[in-house]
Order: sequence, then C-alpha cells, then structure tokens
Amino acid sequence: MKSIIKPLWSYDVQKTEQWLTDQAKEGYHLKELRRFKRRFTFEKSLPKDVTYRIGYDKIKPATLSNTMRNDGWEKVTKTGKWYVIANERPEGKVTTSTSRDAIIKRNNFIFYGFMAILIYITGAMLMNLALFTTIYFASNGNVERVESPFWIITYIGSALATAFYFFMIYSVWKIKRANKALSQESQTTYAPHHTLEKKNLTKAEEKQLKREGLIIKRRKFGWMYSPDKLEKWLEQQATEGNRLHRVNKLGTTFYFRKGEPQHIKYSADYQNLSNDTYFEIHRQAGWKDIFSSKGAIQKWTIWSKEYEEGETPPALYSDKTHKLKQAKKVALSYTVLFLPLVLMYLFIASMNISYMFRKEEAWTLHDTNTIMFFICILVFGTFITKTWMYYMRLRRA
Repeated sequence: MKSIIKPLWSYDVQKTEQWLTDQAKEGYHLKELRRFKRRFTFEKSLPKDVTYRIGYDKIKPATLSNTMRNDGWEKVTKTGKWYVIANERPEGKVTTSTSRDAIIKRNNFIFYGFMAILIYITGAMLMNLALFTTIYFASNGNVERVESPFWIITYIGSALATAFYFFMIYSVWKIKRANKALSQESQTTYAPHHTLEKKNLTKAEEKQLKREGLIIKRRKFGWMYSPDKLEKWLEQQATEGNRLHRVNKLGTTFYFRKGEPQHIKYSADYQNLSNDTYFEIHRQAGWKDIFSSKGAIQKWTIWSKEYEEGETPPALYSDKTHKLKQAKKVALSYTVLFLPLVLMYLFIASMNISYMFRKEEAWTLHDTNTIMFFICILVFGTFITKTWMYYMRLRRA
C-alpha cells in the first residue's frame, strides 16, 4: 500500500487519469480517493494496463449503466460527487466512456469564481494606485512615510496576498486549458460538416475574391450588447444577397459572400456554461454555428438556418420565457462585469473633480486622468444600459 497526495488533481482530470494508468503499469492499483485530504491510496499487485476515467455527478454518483458494465468498466472508488472507474480491456476495444459535461460545468463554475476574485482584486489595486498617484500629484510629491511597529505583519500579509493572487492566475489558466481539452475530447466524435464552405477557400482565394468584390467585409463592434439588432442586420444582409461567410476571431469583422438573395434566420446565443450537448442538439435541428467566441467570460455563438420564402422563420428557442431568461442572463452578466468598474471610476473621478476646482495650475496630467475616468464611466455604463434595453425589447415583443 502507498498513498500520494495531489492537491490540484481535479484541475486536470485527464492528466490525473493518465497518472493513474502509469501507476497501474508499475503495479500500483487505485484503491481509494479521499477528496478533502487530496490523497490517493494504491494497492500493490501485478502490473497491468488499466484505463481510468474520473467522473463527477451531482445526482447519481458512481452509478454505472449496464452498457458501461458490459463494456468492461468497474467502479473503483467514490468520494462525494467524484468517482473513479477502471477498465482492464485494451483501450482500442473500449467503446464507451463517462460524460465530461458535469466536470466542464464544475470547472466553469470555479473558473468564473476565480475570475471574479481576480477582477475585484485587480480593480482594488488599480483604485489604490490611482488614489496614491492623485495624492502624490496633489501634494507636489510631498508625501510623508510613517514608520509602523508591525512591519513583519505587513510583509507577511503582503506575501500571502501576492501568493494568493498568483494562485488565482494559475488556477484560471489551468482550468481553462483543462476544459478546452475535455471539450475537444468529445467534439472529435462528430465532424462539423457545415464548415466545408468556410474551409474550401484558401487565404489566397479569399484575397482574390475580395479584390473581385465577391467577398466584402463589415465591422460590427459591441454587437453582443444588442444581439437582436445583429440578428436583424445579418438577415437583412442575406436578403440583399450577402451571405455570412465567416467572422474573425475577435468577433468584430464579418465577411460576406456575394450571391443570390436568401432567407436565413440568424440567432446570437449566449452560453456562459456551454457544453458539447448544447452544440449537438442545435446541429441536429439543422442549425449551423457560424461563429463561437473564444473569450473566457463571454461565450457567444452565432447560429444560422435557411428557410423558404413564405415559410415561418425558424427559431432557435421557441419558448419566449427561455429567451427572456437568456436576455436577463446577458444583462446580469455584463452588469456584474462592468458595474464595479463604473463605481470605482466614479469614486475616483468625484475625488479628482473637487481637486480640479481647487487648484490654480494649468492643465496637468491629473486632469487628463480625470477625463479618462469619465470616458470609461460613459463606455462601461453604455454597455450595461444596452444589455438591459435588449432585455426590455424582448419583454415588450
């Protein structure tokens, strides 16, 4: 028997599964996992080739279907919502596996939690930096440093806060990479046939079509704050013979191919916890995903579906209540994202304004900073307002 502690094993379950397989090849087979102690216990036996899969299930932990049992899977251990299964058959003969959706959702939940902490800590640091800068310029550099009798506590606290900050950064980076790998693992089971149209053009061919005027590009900034307007704009382009060809990685430049006028329904969908089944369900319903954002916080997908003239335009979601929930989620997500920044800049700008009226000097860097703060308030405030106006438009419709 031997025990090994792996504190961050759940950040990358694929790597952990491979590590368990390597242990089995050396003759150490997993016996028990303790999630709180992060401890794996192994039992010494003959070396074997064993495939391990780690699962996460809120409702039915460690419940294997008959299909998986017949495929050779056996439960090894479970702890809380986590469970580990093993299969001693050759990997090429195993046809089933556990779903990764629950792990991706769990990881996304942690990811967004860490991101929120990072944003607030970064915002707090910037606010303090701005305050100290303002005080420094306001006092013409006459800043007095007061000695503290508790410097050791200050240094320890600073070191812990710095370590925690970098741990958050590492966690966000690691979880994002792990989730990307888990998503790609499932997506290899089906090929995106609808992308043939996008891939059949090389860069040289696309440039040639641009020169001939057969491919045109249009820029659309900030469409995610008013997605319904984007959908109408794309549909109008289609009726004019401009079919959406592709969208650049940033989601700001739209490329259209000239052709016959068509009736195409577009839908910009926001999914902050997207998974594989989400794409598969809509693809099976005949929708084509033209664009999926790569951002960590916002997960937008633009879907399209053709229909005949006189036919009722298809809808990605037929239930109005569901669409309203989606719109509300968009508004709340961007409010949570931008409102703290608006409040922070408002606080700093209000302090700077009083100083601007009291000083007798000409225009200074301090004044430029104040103007920049007001521009940020205007921009971020506009984003929040537009998302709530989008929600209200859907509600009135």
